[in-house]
Amino acid sequence: MTLWDRYAGRRISRRRALQSGAAAGAGAAGLWLIACGGGSRSGGDGATATPAARGSAPGGADIANEASPPRRGGRLRIATPAPFDTFDPHLAVGSSVQLFPRIYNVLVNQSPARPEFMVFDLAESLETPDSTTWILHLRPGVRIGPNDVGVPERDLDGDDVVATFQRIKAEPRSPNGAFVKDFVASVRAEGSTVTITTTKPYAWFLTRVGNFVNAIPPRELIADASAVEKLRSASAGGGPFRLASSTENEGARLERNPSYYLHEGSEALPYVDGIDVRVIPDRSAWRTAFQSQQLDAYAADSKREADSLAADGRFFVIKDPLFQFVPLTMNAEHPPFNDPRARRAVSRAINRRQLIDIIYAGDAKPNGLVHWPCGVGTYAFNEDELDQLQPHDPAEARRLSDALGGLRFKMIYPANTPVVQHSEHVPIILQQMRDAGIGVEESPLEFTKWLGEYRARNYDASLALTQVIETPEFPLNWHTSNGPAGDGSFGKGIGDAEIDEAIERTKTTTDFQERVKAVRDAQNVIYAKDPMFLPLVSPYSYTAYRNAVHNVPAGIGSTALLLNTFWLEG
Repeated sequence: MTLWDRYAGRRISRRRALQSGAAAGAGAAGLWLIACGGGSRSGGDGATATPAARGSAPGGADIANEASPPRRGGRLRIATPAPFDTFDPHLAVGSSVQLFPRIYNVLVNQSPARPEFMVFDLAESLETPDSTTWILHLRPGVRIGPNDVGVPERDLDGDDVVATFQRIKAEPRSPNGAFVKDFVASVRAEGSTVTITTTKPYAWFLTRVGNFVNAIPPRELIADASAVEKLRSASAGGGPFRLASSTENEGARLERNPSYYLHEGSEALPYVDGIDVRVIPDRSAWRTAFQSQQLDAYAADSKREADSLAADGRFFVIKDPLFQFVPLTMNAEHPPFNDPRARRAVSRAINRRQLIDIIYAGDAKPNGLVHWPCGVGTYAFNEDELDQLQPHDPAEARRLSDALGGLRFKMIYPANTPVVQHSEHVPIILQQMRDAGIGVEESPLEFTKWLGEYRARNYDASLALTQVIETPEFPLNWHTSNGPAGDGSFGKGIGDAEIDEAIERTKTTTDFQERVKAVRDAQNVIYAKDPMFLPLVSPYSYTAYRNAVHNVPAGIGSTALLLNTFWLEG
């Protein structure tokens, strides 16, 4: 499935962006292609995956608004609706995460949208001699650039990788902590080689090791509390930019790293001198700043708005499935949701089609327990299957509520957030519950208060937010006894051993086709016992750019943030 569409006559080239040493071909023997949407395994154990030469790989990134030759200079101006929390790559959960691939390096990243496309970053090649051993050969010359935080300008090395994994494992607040604690048995560095041994075969290894909250900073920046404190507003790393400054609730300024290792032909990347990021919580102000040419990019909130911008002629728009959704979470540890009838009643009361039509003007799709961008027909069920597994049936919901003597619960949710049109979901869900005879006590909370209550499992139900989720692992984890983060925070499933076993099989099944079956089987087991975590719908995202922005990597999801081929007209 082609994930990116063309708007306003702006061409998206089928030329593939294969950066020097930055892409690997599809089907490399012994390499499991494990992200959303597909993949395969070919060959046997003991094979090696290495970057493809320019033009030789069958998969890659599309190029939006292609033009040549590129021009050097200028600053990309963008905005985010949410403030930054920290630029600590192992602790952040806010909007700063989107900047980590611009600042730091990951070992290797696999595209969630095109699993055949991989970016080898700090690692230049990968071997998998057996199902629990991952040997990464580090790239020479990934050099820490000039900085203001006292880190020497040197090459990143294996000791930086070991320090990163040690810290994530020891840090209870790390978003990637469950991966390292549960699946990483050891990390060893010998010269330019890093060997990671997993506790068992792990299907989602490449996705987790390449996650931006698993980035590799210089070990000096995570050595102690005083060093970590610097990461609140500054950085140093081997990425294409460095964080020069950050002001809470205002924005951040990134400067080009003159030591960045990647080139396009003979040209050093990145082409631009820097990136300026403004925090603009008000969407209308964000759009006004974009239309008045104060910003170079803008995230449209709907297809309607995107079409309007595309018709302007000054802009082009890129469309992508959004690996993000609003879920309704029910706490099955105590009444009323420890009774499966209550969970079933809520599920039957939800009309996802109404959410799609009202909020997204039809430009979204319903989610099952695994959201549809992960691959309809593979990991995700199609709409006909979902109609059978989670039907909208308010009459049955009312019968179940009556059988319980009336169903009423308190629902917490973050107030006044612009993320994924969350606030527009609230009144519709409340009305759907009322239509089914279910009573809901609203409890809107300030974001940090809501997050604290949600994390501590201090809720009956929550209309939640999610970050970008690119594999089935996280949504399925909600139904395990250890919860989505692996430490019991946020939720603990419904306490069912059969569900735990079914989800564990999805993690340890490395063959793609067998894993698809395991993921679908696990969902069926959960549906039979009435799920407590209900992803609602996933829309498309629309990013508008000024025509002055050229050669934007497209079609590879969040992996595009690791590529820096874009350039600006004067």
